[in-house]
Amino acid sequence: MHSLYLRSFYVFLITGCCFLYSCNKGFTDYYQPESTLSNSILGILEEKGDYDLFLSLVDRANLRKSLSESAIYTCLAPRNAFVEAYFIDRLKYSSLEQVPLTALRNYVNYHFINGMYYMYDLEKRYTSTESLINKSRMTNYKTRTEGKDVGKSLRIITPSFFSVQGSDFDFMYGDKDKGGYYVEGVKISDTERDIDARNGVVHILDEPLFPTLRTDLALAGDPDLSLFSKWIEKHAQFTLGAVDQYGNVDTTLYKNFSFGRNLADENTLSTLFAPTNQAIADYFEPYMDIIDNTLDSVPQHVMYSLIRSSIHANLWYHSDLVRNQPQWSALTGFISFGNPALESIVGFTPSSNSFIYKTNKVMESPEMSSVRSGIMMLYKRYGQWFWMFTNRGLGSGIVDPLFYQHTPTTLLVQSDEVWGSPFAQDMDALTLEARLNEARTGIFHFDAYTDGGFKKRFYPTDQGYILYDNNKFYDYSGHSVNLLTPDPVWTKPTGSIFEIDGFLTPLDRLDPEITVWKKMEANADLSTFRALIEKATMVGELQLTGFFTYSVFAPSNAAFAAAEINVSTISAQDAKNLVNRHIVTNRYLFTDGVFEGQLANKRGEYLSFSGAWDTFKVQFQNNTGQADAAKSNVQGSNGVLHVINKVL
Repeated sequence: MHSLYLRSFYVFLITGCCFLYSCNKGFTDYYQPESTLSNSILGILEEKGDYDLFLSLVDRANLRKSLSESAIYTCLAPRNAFVEAYFIDRLKYSSLEQVPLTALRNYVNYHFINGMYYMYDLEKRYTSTESLINKSRMTNYKTRTEGKDVGKSLRIITPSFFSVQGSDFDFMYGDKDKGGYYVEGVKISDTERDIDARNGVVHILDEPLFPTLRTDLALAGDPDLSLFSKWIEKHAQFTLGAVDQYGNVDTTLYKNFSFGRNLADENTLSTLFAPTNQAIADYFEPYMDIIDNTLDSVPQHVMYSLIRSSIHANLWYHSDLVRNQPQWSALTGFISFGNPALESIVGFTPSSNSFIYKTNKVMESPEMSSVRSGIMMLYKRYGQWFWMFTNRGLGSGIVDPLFYQHTPTTLLVQSDEVWGSPFAQDMDALTLEARLNEARTGIFHFDAYTDGGFKKRFYPTDQGYILYDNNKFYDYSGHSVNLLTPDPVWTKPTGSIFEIDGFLTPLDRLDPEITVWKKMEANADLSTFRALIEKATMVGELQLTGFFTYSVFAPSNAAFAAAEINVSTISAQDAKNLVNRHIVTNRYLFTDGVFEGQLANKRGEYLSFSGAWDTFKVQFQNNTGQADAAKSNVQGSNGVLHVINKVL
């Protein structure tokens, strides 16, 4: 039995060895490494020759020990001529001795990727990833980080990338021979790669690899994007580093930006639709008189809004944008609904932490495509409205950041001169709240301009209905203000802005002193209808404010007399039935003739409405009541009162 086990063990051992040998053979057949495991990456470069200049940079930067012993790296090795091509030919130093130490270290670190990646590993990362968007993200690698100098991101392109996303390579790097392996459009040698080292692997470059600039610097370096770069820099800010455990402050000034994404951080990856200088000039050409005929006078808050609409999180190859549209969005929302973003792309600017697509259109933000844009552009004249928009939520709901489907809106605004003093920022809380509601009374949920201008009608607002008649606007109290010009001072497809010479009175929907019952109490011609309501015990209901609102069609005293109805002789139930016949739930103003049709009263019976102003009628079965235009459309906190000349 023992010998049987022994024989079985030997058979298993021999089989296993054969299996391991066959696996090892397949592995080495693929890699075909040079046997240099006893040497470090730098030692290999010394043995091969033609890398003296790169090694001299390593020594000057005091990085030899770190790059030989401290970690595992993938080295993208540049020949002597490539080092000179960068520092001498491109950066115009007369000698390498003149190059600052920081620039040397950054160049060296750019040629070392954290981790060990053979060609097989690079290809497998791409092919083993399932979704196409994740395949794109797998092309991204991080170079060596040293202290405060954060490593840069670079893209390594493998053969499978060319078969799936070859158009992206052409778009970013131009027309080159496809195939093999590339790093940022630079060819990796087909014959000198996968060189094993004690602390990693070496791939020899066939061309110079120049370190790419981070986003803000890349924008500054492209003459076509100089205006957009200025916009970006106007929102730059600098902060000190952190405090260590001993209380020492890192006095390095770190750059960031106020618009919500730090383009100066190598770890923050973004995609930009950067408008060219011509695109910016074309966008603002209609508004040059507003901005003093110079693009330098574009309001900073407008720049802020348009910058945010140009920036997207993460890196998106061109094919990813096409494939995922409209599932990608800017900081302000889905810009594809505001502009044909993809069709506007005219070029590409390389950057380490961004894909920068140059566009021939400004990516218009949701707020700049809404009527709110007029307040933003005309802020010098309507500064108080701008302040209230920015700090107190005035105009909430005007902008839809998700789908650009803005609510049609008309703004009636006052200039700062009409606004008077104190300005909003100097008001106490109660005065500011009152002024906020006065301003909201001038926001119509209706675009008067596209309707052909203002007509004699009631316009809905959150603070009650506003009547327009003969260049005047009347609020619920009868107070009026003047329309200064029939032409809007600003128009957008979703709205318009007109200027008025004062403030309208907001309707307080919770005020118990202006209910429909109080409005009836103030009218002596409705004493009989009031007595009917009291007999029906419905005063409390018509006095309630808050959730329910009513439209009351109140017959005059003469109407009751004509109908020969004696309130004192009918029962409470009959009184309630008759009152409810004259009440429609919700708030309706009719005499402008906007509505014609049927509505159910509180008894479930249908009332028919027709006519306008002096011809306005309400009908139930064969009874038709004519409205008194002078006494109808009386707005209260919980509804509207209409006086009619017949009992229904």
